Amino acid sequence: MKTLLLALVGTAYFCQPVSARPRLALEMQLLEGAMREQKLVLYTTMDLPQGIQVIHDFVQKYPFLDLELHPLEPEALVARVQNDYRSGGAGCDVLIGGGGLLRPLFEENVLASYHSLERGALSEGFIDSEGYWSGYYVNSYVIAYNTILVKHTDVPKSYADLLDSRWRGQRIAIDHTAHALLRGLTPAWGETKALGYLKRLAAQHPVVARGSIAAVDALHTGAVSLVIARAPVVQGYKEKLRSPVQWIFVEPIVAQIDALMLAARSRHPHAARLFVNFALSREGQGTFASVQQIPIRRDMEATKAARSRTWFVERPDQQGNVQETVRLFREIFGIR
Repeated sequence: MKTLLLALVGTAYFCQPVSARPRLALEMQLLEGAMREQKLVLYTTMDLPQGIQVIHDFVQKYPFLDLELHPLEPEALVARVQNDYRSGGAGCDVLIGGGGLLRPLFEENVLASYHSLERGALSEGFIDSEGYWSGYYVNSYVIAYNTILVKHTDVPKSYADLLDSRWRGQRIAIDHTAHALLRGLTPAWGETKALGYLKRLAAQHPVVARGSIAAVDALHTGAVSLVIARAPVVQGYKEKLRSPVQWIFVEPIVAQIDALMLAARSRHPHAARLFVNFALSREGQGTFASVQQIPIRRDMEATKAARSRTWFVERPDQQGNVQETVRLFREIFGIR
């Protein structure tokens, strides 16, 4: 298998025009190095089927790699990486997760800079100029509804529609960690309007679920009619459980970038870079586009269609005063 893969890449190299050969040479170097390493260790905060499918597709393409995947909560992931680094342990090669991971890991100098071969095709604002992170996918908030409980004509079309009296009294669920919603609505509407809106939403007495999965599960079971949740989680329920749920974007669309990062002390640096290149390629990003998610490449139709909408996308390195946002959000919704 190894000989065949190298032969195929080598044939592709000599079939390419001269201008393309430096890229092919770099790809061959990564492939040869990954074959020697034979392993890849990933730490991730994701349990989303779309993200896991990209990892699965990578393993199918490079079956000589032994993949070790560690799903972790964000705080646990940061603590584990810090402990790995301080103890000199083997640790991970690639980290995948939300922006909350970046600052503590960057401050500990545990991340490596890497300018992927695919970075030139990524949408502006979805990459770090110094190479410490690359966007993996756009994690946007949507309004989802139970298609059995909500008629198509009654589906909310805006944030304001959620304030209708028909949705009062635990008809809506919201994730208790959805404070990014406040950080997105504030630049769009101004702080006074954003805070005022969330207070009026809280007066609807929504179900405050412990996490996005729990919120969508309440929708899936019919415990609530609507949910404000992250699109990939809702889509995951549709894909895995054939759940009677559907979702729509409402503008301004609030989203965060989940990012790919490389560990500074990676034991398998070639395999790590091979994975990053694959995840950012048209092939890797196509997995997200195939399930109605927004890929981060400029050259994909789903990305082009999204440009006509109003977005407020939070970069991993521009989260501002997260602690104050969390405090305000928890205070508004009575979260202890």
